[in-house]
Amino acid sequence: MMPGAPTSQPQAPKPPASAPAKAPEASTAPVSVAALIGNSTEIPLEEGPWVLGKVVLSIQGRVVDNPAWRELVRGEKGILYTKSDILYDVDALMGTKQFAAVTPRLFAMPKERVPKDFFGLVSSNSEVLLVYRLTPQGGLPTASMGTLAGGPRKPLNVSGLILTPTAWRGTGYYTDPGLSLDINAVYLIGRLYGRNSFSDVTPHTNYLDQLGVWLLTADGKMQVAKEERYTPATSFGVQATALLRQTPQPQAGSAAGTSFSVNANPNSQFLTDYYGVVSKKIGPVRSSLGLMEGDFGDAVSQFSEFLNPQNLAFEGIPGGAEVKSNTMPFANIFFTPKPEHQLGVEAIKFNGALLDPWLIDLKAGYFLKLDFNIGYLHFNGGYDVLGLIQFRYTLYPRLGPL
Repeated sequence: MMPGAPTSQPQAPKPPASAPAKAPEASTAPVSVAALIGNSTEIPLEEGPWVLGKVVLSIQGRVVDNPAWRELVRGEKGILYTKSDILYDVDALMGTKQFAAVTPRLFAMPKERVPKDFFGLVSSNSEVLLVYRLTPQGGLPTASMGTLAGGPRKPLNVSGLILTPTAWRGTGYYTDPGLSLDINAVYLIGRLYGRNSFSDVTPHTNYLDQLGVWLLTADGKMQVAKEERYTPATSFGVQATALLRQTPQPQAGSAAGTSFSVNANPNSQFLTDYYGVVSKKIGPVRSSLGLMEGDFGDAVSQFSEFLNPQNLAFEGIPGGAEVKSNTMPFANIFFTPKPEHQLGVEAIKFNGALLDPWLIDLKAGYFLKLDFNIGYLHFNGGYDVLGLIQFRYTLYPRLGPL
Protein backbone atom coordinates (compact mmCIF):
# COMPACT_ATOMS: atom_id res chain seq x y z
CA MET A 1 0.00 0.00 0.00
CA MET A 2 1.33 3.48 -0.88
CA PRO A 3 1.90 5.87 2.04
CA GLY A 4 -0.95 8.30 2.53
CA ALA A 5 -3.48 6.21 0.52
CA PRO A 6 -6.96 6.06 2.06
CA THR A 7 -7.80 2.94 3.88
CA SER A 8 -10.75 1.07 2.27
CA GLN A 9 -13.38 -0.33 4.59
CA PRO A 10 -14.70 -3.83 3.90
CA GLN A 11 -18.30 -3.74 2.71
CA ALA A 12 -20.91 -6.17 3.90
CA PRO A 13 -22.19 -8.35 1.09
CA LYS A 14 -25.58 -7.33 -0.28
CA PRO A 15 -28.39 -9.71 0.52
CA PRO A 16 -29.63 -11.55 -2.52
CA ALA A 17 -32.79 -10.21 -4.08
CA SER A 18 -35.75 -12.04 -2.58
CA ALA A 19 -37.65 -14.17 -5.02
CA PRO A 20 -41.38 -13.42 -5.34
CA ALA A 21 -43.47 -15.53 -3.04
CA LYS A 22 -45.15 -18.44 -4.78
CA ALA A 23 -48.74 -19.36 -4.21
CA PRO A 24 -49.03 -22.66 -2.39
CA GLU A 25 -49.58 -25.51 -4.79
CA ALA A 26 -52.42 -27.92 -4.38
CA SER A 27 -51.27 -31.21 -3.01
CA THR A 28 -51.47 -34.11 -5.40
CA ALA A 29 -50.49 -36.70 -2.81
CA PRO A 30 -52.85 -39.66 -2.51
CA VAL A 31 -55.50 -39.40 0.17
CA SER A 32 -54.37 -41.74 2.91
CA VAL A 33 -56.88 -43.89 4.74
CA ALA A 34 -54.65 -43.78 7.81
CA ALA A 35 -54.92 -39.98 7.82
CA LEU A 36 -58.71 -40.22 7.75
CA ILE A 37 -58.77 -42.77 10.57
CA GLY A 38 -56.26 -40.97 12.79
CA ASN A 39 -56.68 -42.11 16.38
CA SER A 40 -60.27 -43.24 15.86
CA THR A 41 -61.43 -46.43 17.50
CA GLU A 42 -62.51 -49.33 15.30
CA ILE A 43 -66.09 -50.49 15.86
CA PRO A 44 -67.17 -54.14 15.53
CA LEU A 45 -69.66 -54.80 12.73
CA GLU A 46 -71.91 -56.67 15.15
CA GLU A 47 -72.85 -53.38 16.85
CA GLY A 48 -75.25 -50.89 15.35
CA PRO A 49 -77.12 -49.37 13.77
CA TRP A 50 -74.92 -46.35 13.08
CA VAL A 51 -75.18 -43.00 11.31
CA LEU A 52 -72.61 -42.69 8.52
CA GLY A 53 -70.32 -39.70 8.56
CA LYS A 54 -68.14 -40.67 5.60
CA VAL A 55 -67.89 -43.63 3.22
CA VAL A 56 -64.72 -44.36 1.26
CA LEU A 57 -63.28 -47.06 -0.96
CA SER A 58 -59.59 -47.86 -0.60
CA ILE A 59 -56.91 -49.86 -2.38
CA GLN A 60 -53.49 -50.39 -0.84
CA GLY A 61 -54.14 -47.79 1.85
CA ARG A 62 -55.26 -44.92 -0.38
CA VAL A 63 -58.74 -43.62 -1.09
CA VAL A 64 -60.00 -44.11 -4.64
CA ASP A 65 -63.02 -42.65 -6.36
CA ASN A 66 -64.20 -44.87 -9.17
CA PRO A 67 -67.78 -43.68 -9.97
CA ALA A 68 -68.87 -47.12 -11.21
CA TRP A 69 -67.81 -48.75 -7.93
CA ARG A 70 -69.10 -45.90 -5.74
CA GLU A 71 -72.54 -46.15 -7.31
CA LEU A 72 -72.79 -49.74 -6.07
CA VAL A 73 -72.49 -48.53 -2.47
CA ARG A 74 -75.74 -47.14 -1.10
CA GLY A 75 -74.19 -45.46 1.94
CA GLU A 76 -74.06 -41.64 2.11
CA LYS A 77 -73.37 -39.16 4.87
CA GLY A 78 -76.27 -39.03 7.33
CA ILE A 79 -77.77 -42.42 6.44
CA LEU A 80 -78.81 -44.86 9.15
CA TYR A 81 -76.85 -48.06 8.37
CA THR A 82 -76.81 -51.59 9.73
CA LYS A 83 -74.60 -54.65 9.28
CA SER A 84 -77.01 -56.02 6.67
CA ASP A 85 -76.60 -52.81 4.65
CA ILE A 86 -72.83 -53.20 4.74
CA LEU A 87 -73.02 -56.82 3.62
CA TYR A 88 -75.36 -55.75 0.81
CA ASP A 89 -72.68 -53.31 -0.42
CA VAL A 90 -69.99 -55.97 -0.14
CA ASP A 91 -72.03 -58.36 -2.30
CA ALA A 92 -72.61 -55.61 -4.88
CA LEU A 93 -68.89 -54.83 -5.11
CA MET A 94 -67.94 -58.50 -5.28
CA GLY A 95 -70.52 -58.92 -8.03
CA THR A 96 -68.31 -56.88 -10.38
CA LYS A 97 -65.85 -59.83 -10.44
CA GLN A 98 -63.02 -57.30 -10.13
CA PHE A 99 -62.10 -57.99 -6.52
CA ALA A 100 -60.63 -60.96 -4.74
CA ALA A 101 -61.95 -59.56 -1.45
CA VAL A 102 -63.89 -56.60 -0.05
CA THR A 103 -63.30 -55.95 3.65
CA PRO A 104 -65.53 -53.42 5.48
CA ARG A 105 -64.21 -51.56 8.53
CA LEU A 106 -65.94 -49.06 10.81
CA PHE A 107 -64.33 -46.27 12.83
CA ALA A 108 -65.82 -43.80 15.30
CA MET A 109 -65.81 -40.08 14.42
CA PRO A 110 -66.11 -38.45 17.88
CA LYS A 111 -66.19 -34.89 16.50
CA GLU A 112 -69.18 -35.62 14.27
CA ARG A 113 -72.36 -35.82 16.32
CA VAL A 114 -75.39 -37.61 14.89
CA PRO A 115 -78.48 -35.50 14.02
CA LYS A 116 -81.09 -35.18 16.74
CA ASP A 117 -83.52 -37.21 14.64
CA PHE A 118 -81.44 -40.32 15.38
CA PHE A 119 -81.06 -39.97 19.16
CA GLY A 120 -82.22 -43.17 20.82
CA LEU A 121 -82.08 -45.14 17.55
CA VAL A 122 -78.34 -45.68 17.22
CA SER A 123 -75.68 -47.36 19.31
CA SER A 124 -73.40 -44.31 19.28
CA ASN A 125 -74.05 -40.56 19.41
CA SER A 126 -71.16 -39.93 16.99
CA GLU A 127 -71.13 -40.65 13.26
CA VAL A 128 -68.87 -43.35 11.84
CA LEU A 129 -66.33 -43.69 9.04
CA LEU A 130 -67.06 -46.70 6.81
CA VAL A 131 -64.10 -47.97 4.79
CA TYR A 132 -64.39 -50.68 2.14
CA ARG A 133 -60.91 -52.09 1.60
CA LEU A 134 -60.74 -53.51 -1.93
CA THR A 135 -58.35 -56.24 -3.02
CA PRO A 136 -58.29 -56.26 -6.84
CA GLN A 137 -58.15 -59.49 -8.78
CA GLY A 138 -54.74 -60.32 -10.22
CA GLY A 139 -53.96 -58.40 -13.39
CA LEU A 140 -56.46 -55.59 -12.77
CA PRO A 141 -54.92 -52.50 -14.42
CA THR A 142 -54.06 -49.68 -12.03
CA ALA A 143 -55.92 -47.16 -14.22
CA SER A 144 -59.22 -48.83 -13.47
CA MET A 145 -58.81 -48.14 -9.75
CA GLY A 146 -60.16 -44.66 -10.30
CA THR A 147 -58.97 -41.23 -9.21
CA LEU A 148 -58.40 -39.77 -5.78
CA ALA A 149 -61.57 -39.12 -3.84
CA GLY A 150 -62.60 -35.48 -4.09
CA GLY A 151 -65.15 -33.48 -2.14
CA PRO A 152 -68.39 -34.81 -0.71
CA ARG A 153 -70.92 -36.22 -3.16
CA LYS A 154 -74.03 -34.16 -3.81
CA PRO A 155 -77.20 -35.61 -2.30
CA LEU A 156 -79.41 -37.21 -4.91
CA ASN A 157 -83.19 -37.21 -4.66
CA VAL A 158 -84.36 -40.80 -5.10
CA SER A 159 -87.97 -40.41 -3.91
CA GLY A 160 -89.39 -39.97 -7.41
CA LEU A 161 -88.61 -39.42 -11.06
CA ILE A 162 -90.84 -36.97 -12.98
CA LEU A 163 -94.52 -37.79 -12.41
CA THR A 164 -94.05 -41.12 -10.61
CA PRO A 165 -92.83 -41.83 -7.06
CA THR A 166 -90.47 -44.49 -5.72
CA ALA A 167 -90.48 -46.34 -2.41
CA TRP A 168 -87.34 -44.54 -1.19
CA ARG A 169 -87.39 -41.50 1.05
CA GLY A 170 -86.09 -38.05 0.15
CA THR A 171 -82.48 -37.68 -0.84
CA GLY A 172 -81.51 -41.17 0.27
CA TYR A 173 -80.28 -40.15 3.70
CA TYR A 174 -82.60 -42.64 5.35
CA THR A 175 -82.89 -46.30 4.43
CA ASP A 176 -85.15 -47.39 7.30
CA PRO A 177 -88.98 -47.16 7.21
CA GLY A 178 -90.53 -43.81 8.04
CA LEU A 179 -92.36 -40.78 6.70
CA SER A 180 -91.40 -38.62 3.74
CA LEU A 181 -92.80 -35.42 2.19
CA ASP A 182 -91.78 -34.00 -1.19
CA ILE A 183 -92.88 -31.04 -3.30
CA ASN A 184 -92.79 -31.80 -7.03
CA ALA A 185 -93.22 -29.10 -9.71
CA VAL A 186 -93.72 -30.04 -13.37
CA TYR A 187 -94.22 -27.53 -16.19
CA LEU A 188 -95.35 -28.90 -19.53
CA ILE A 189 -93.96 -26.34 -21.97
CA GLY A 190 -95.58 -27.61 -25.14
CA ARG A 191 -95.63 -29.99 -28.03
CA LEU A 192 -92.39 -30.39 -29.94
CA TYR A 193 -93.90 -32.63 -32.62
CA GLY A 194 -97.10 -34.58 -33.13
CA ARG A 195 -99.01 -36.71 -35.62
CA ASN A 196 -102.69 -37.62 -35.77
CA SER A 197 -104.99 -39.56 -38.09
CA PHE A 198 -108.32 -37.96 -37.15
CA SER A 199 -110.39 -37.68 -40.32
CA ASP A 200 -112.04 -34.38 -39.33
CA VAL A 201 -108.84 -32.64 -38.24
CA THR A 202 -106.27 -30.98 -40.45
CA PRO A 203 -103.33 -30.73 -40.56
CA HIS A 204 -102.20 -34.16 -39.44
CA THR A 205 -98.74 -32.92 -38.43
CA ASN A 206 -98.23 -30.45 -35.56
CA TYR A 207 -95.08 -29.04 -34.04
CA LEU A 208 -93.87 -26.30 -31.67
CA ASP A 209 -97.25 -25.62 -30.03
CA GLN A 210 -97.36 -24.01 -26.59
CA LEU A 211 -99.09 -26.00 -23.85
CA GLY A 212 -98.51 -24.09 -20.60
CA VAL A 213 -99.65 -26.56 -17.91
CA TRP A 214 -98.35 -26.52 -14.32
CA LEU A 215 -98.61 -29.54 -12.02
CA LEU A 216 -97.73 -28.66 -8.41
CA THR A 217 -97.77 -31.79 -6.24
CA ALA A 218 -97.34 -32.54 -2.55
CA ASP A 219 -96.21 -36.18 -2.25
CA GLY A 220 -96.38 -37.78 1.20
CA LYS A 221 -95.46 -41.42 1.79
CA MET A 222 -94.87 -43.97 4.50
CA GLN A 223 -92.10 -46.45 3.81
CA VAL A 224 -93.22 -49.64 5.50
CA ALA A 225 -90.43 -52.03 4.49
CA LYS A 226 -86.73 -51.47 4.11
CA GLU A 227 -84.83 -52.62 1.04
CA GLU A 228 -82.83 -55.72 1.86
CA ARG A 229 -80.47 -57.88 -0.13
CA TYR A 230 -83.24 -59.88 -1.81
CA THR A 231 -86.38 -57.84 -1.09
CA PRO A 232 -87.48 -54.39 -2.30
CA ALA A 233 -88.36 -51.28 -0.35
CA THR A 234 -92.13 -50.82 -0.05
CA SER A 235 -94.10 -47.60 0.45
CA PHE A 236 -97.67 -46.32 0.43
CA GLY A 237 -98.42 -42.68 -0.21
CA VAL A 238 -100.86 -39.95 -1.19
CA GLN A 239 -100.46 -37.08 -3.65
CA ALA A 240 -102.36 -33.80 -3.92
CA THR A 241 -101.90 -31.93 -7.22
CA ALA A 242 -102.91 -28.43 -8.32
CA LEU A 243 -103.24 -28.28 -12.12
CA LEU A 244 -102.93 -24.74 -13.51
CA ARG A 245 -103.21 -23.65 -17.13
CA GLN A 246 -101.07 -20.74 -18.22
CA THR A 247 -102.36 -20.61 -21.81
CA PRO A 248 -105.26 -22.12 -23.80
CA GLN A 249 -104.65 -25.44 -25.50
CA PRO A 250 -103.55 -25.30 -29.16
CA GLN A 251 -106.30 -25.08 -31.74
CA ALA A 252 -107.33 -28.00 -33.91
CA GLY A 253 -108.95 -27.22 -37.27
CA SER A 254 -111.41 -29.32 -39.23
CA ALA A 255 -111.61 -29.98 -42.92
CA ALA A 256 -114.70 -27.75 -42.97
CA GLY A 257 -112.66 -24.83 -41.70
CA THR A 258 -113.94 -24.71 -38.12
CA SER A 259 -111.62 -24.99 -35.13
CA PHE A 260 -111.77 -25.37 -31.39
CA SER A 261 -109.56 -24.60 -28.42
CA VAL A 262 -109.82 -24.88 -24.64
CA ASN A 263 -109.49 -21.67 -22.68
CA ALA A 264 -107.36 -21.38 -19.56
CA ASN A 265 -109.35 -22.51 -16.55
CA PRO A 266 -109.54 -19.67 -13.99
CA ASN A 267 -110.58 -22.22 -11.34
CA SER A 268 -107.61 -24.54 -10.98
CA GLN A 269 -108.23 -28.27 -10.89
CA PHE A 270 -107.34 -30.06 -7.68
CA LEU A 271 -106.47 -33.73 -8.20
CA THR A 272 -105.63 -36.43 -5.66
CA ASP A 273 -104.44 -40.02 -5.71
CA TYR A 274 -103.03 -42.67 -3.44
CA TYR A 275 -100.44 -45.26 -4.44
CA GLY A 276 -98.39 -48.29 -3.51
CA VAL A 277 -94.89 -48.82 -4.88
CA VAL A 278 -91.96 -51.21 -4.52
CA SER A 279 -88.36 -50.25 -5.39
CA LYS A 280 -85.12 -52.18 -5.74
CA LYS A 281 -81.57 -51.14 -6.54
CA ILE A 282 -79.72 -53.68 -8.69
CA GLY A 283 -76.16 -52.60 -9.33
CA PRO A 284 -76.24 -48.94 -10.41
CA VAL A 285 -79.87 -49.14 -11.59
CA ARG A 286 -82.84 -48.15 -9.41
CA SER A 287 -86.22 -49.50 -10.53
CA SER A 288 -89.78 -49.12 -9.20
CA LEU A 289 -93.18 -50.60 -9.95
CA GLY A 290 -96.44 -49.25 -8.57
CA LEU A 291 -100.12 -48.41 -8.92
CA MET A 292 -101.93 -45.06 -8.46
CA GLU A 293 -105.65 -44.80 -7.67
CA GLY A 294 -107.53 -41.49 -7.88
CA ASP A 295 -108.45 -38.67 -10.23
CA PHE A 296 -104.89 -37.64 -11.08
CA GLY A 297 -105.47 -39.54 -14.32
CA ASP A 298 -107.89 -36.78 -15.40
CA ALA A 299 -104.86 -34.52 -15.95
CA VAL A 300 -103.94 -36.34 -19.17
CA SER A 301 -106.84 -34.64 -20.98
CA GLN A 302 -104.94 -31.35 -20.55
CA PHE A 303 -101.78 -32.63 -22.22
CA SER A 304 -103.19 -32.54 -25.77
CA GLU A 305 -106.13 -30.81 -27.45
CA PHE A 306 -107.04 -34.15 -29.03
CA LEU A 307 -108.00 -35.54 -25.60
CA ASN A 308 -110.49 -32.86 -24.56
CA PRO A 309 -114.31 -33.13 -24.85
CA GLN A 310 -114.48 -30.83 -27.92
CA ASN A 311 -112.26 -33.13 -29.93
CA LEU A 312 -114.14 -36.21 -28.76
CA ALA A 313 -117.33 -34.62 -30.09
CA PHE A 314 -115.47 -33.76 -33.30
CA GLU A 315 -114.77 -37.45 -33.77
CA GLY A 316 -118.37 -38.50 -33.19
CA ILE A 317 -118.00 -39.59 -29.56
CA PRO A 318 -121.20 -38.64 -27.66
CA GLY A 319 -121.24 -35.18 -26.10
CA GLY A 320 -120.09 -34.89 -22.53
CA ALA A 321 -117.57 -37.73 -22.88
CA GLU A 322 -114.26 -37.06 -21.11
CA VAL A 323 -110.83 -38.67 -20.95
CA LYS A 324 -110.69 -39.81 -17.33
CA SER A 325 -108.81 -42.54 -15.50
CA ASN A 326 -108.90 -43.67 -11.88
CA THR A 327 -106.33 -46.49 -12.14
CA MET A 328 -102.78 -45.82 -13.31
CA PRO A 329 -100.11 -48.56 -13.22
CA PHE A 330 -96.64 -47.09 -13.53
CA ALA A 331 -92.97 -48.04 -13.62
CA ASN A 332 -89.72 -46.11 -13.57
CA ILE A 333 -86.03 -46.90 -13.84
CA PHE A 334 -83.02 -44.60 -13.46
CA PHE A 335 -79.36 -44.36 -12.58
CA THR A 336 -76.89 -41.54 -12.04
CA PRO A 337 -73.89 -41.43 -14.38
CA LYS A 338 -73.14 -38.09 -12.67
CA PRO A 339 -74.35 -37.01 -9.21
CA GLU A 340 -75.86 -33.79 -10.60
CA HIS A 341 -78.26 -35.43 -13.06
CA GLN A 342 -80.31 -38.59 -13.24
CA LEU A 343 -80.81 -40.53 -16.44
CA GLY A 344 -84.03 -42.50 -16.46
CA VAL A 345 -87.41 -43.27 -17.94
CA GLU A 346 -90.94 -43.68 -16.54
CA ALA A 347 -94.18 -45.02 -18.01
CA ILE A 348 -97.80 -44.41 -16.95
CA LYS A 349 -100.86 -46.21 -18.35
CA PHE A 350 -104.21 -44.42 -17.92
CA ASN A 351 -106.53 -47.42 -17.63
CA GLY A 352 -110.13 -47.04 -18.73
CA ALA A 353 -109.66 -43.63 -20.36
CA LEU A 354 -111.14 -42.90 -23.79
CA LEU A 355 -108.60 -43.13 -26.65
CA ASP A 356 -106.48 -45.36 -24.36
CA PRO A 357 -103.66 -42.85 -23.60
CA TRP A 358 -100.30 -43.76 -22.10
CA LEU A 359 -97.27 -41.62 -21.35
CA ILE A 360 -93.52 -42.27 -21.39
CA ASP A 361 -91.17 -39.62 -19.95
CA LEU A 362 -87.42 -39.48 -20.47
CA LYS A 363 -85.37 -37.68 -17.84
CA ALA A 364 -82.74 -36.25 -20.17
CA GLY A 365 -81.00 -33.71 -17.93
CA TYR A 366 -77.78 -35.74 -18.07
CA PHE A 367 -77.44 -34.94 -21.77
CA LEU A 368 -78.72 -31.35 -21.70
CA LYS A 369 -77.22 -30.25 -18.35
CA LEU A 370 -80.67 -28.89 -17.46
CA ASP A 371 -83.87 -30.17 -15.83
CA PHE A 372 -85.43 -30.49 -19.28
CA ASN A 373 -87.29 -33.71 -20.02
CA ILE A 374 -89.08 -35.23 -22.98
CA GLY A 375 -92.50 -36.91 -22.90
CA TYR A 376 -94.12 -39.22 -25.44
CA LEU A 377 -97.93 -39.17 -25.17
CA HIS A 378 -99.66 -41.85 -27.25
CA PHE A 379 -103.40 -42.20 -27.81
CA ASN A 380 -105.68 -43.94 -30.30
CA GLY A 381 -105.40 -41.69 -33.33
CA GLY A 382 -101.99 -40.13 -32.80
CA TYR A 383 -99.16 -39.11 -30.53
CA ASP A 384 -97.43 -35.97 -29.22
CA VAL A 385 -93.80 -35.42 -28.23
CA LEU A 386 -93.81 -33.00 -25.27
CA GLY A 387 -91.17 -30.85 -23.63
CA LEU A 388 -91.32 -30.40 -19.85
CA ILE A 389 -89.31 -29.08 -16.93
CA GLN A 390 -89.43 -30.76 -13.52
CA PHE A 391 -88.02 -30.10 -10.04
CA ARG A 392 -88.44 -32.21 -6.89
CA TYR A 393 -87.68 -30.87 -3.41
CA THR A 394 -87.67 -32.87 -0.17
CA LEU A 395 -89.25 -31.18 2.84
CA TYR A 396 -88.88 -34.19 5.14
CA PRO A 397 -86.66 -35.90 6.08
CA ARG A 398 -83.91 -33.34 5.68
CA LEU A 399 -80.48 -32.99 7.23
CA GLY A 400 -77.96 -30.16 7.20
CA PRO A 401 -75.62 -29.64 4.23
CA LEU A 402 -73.14 -32.41 3.49
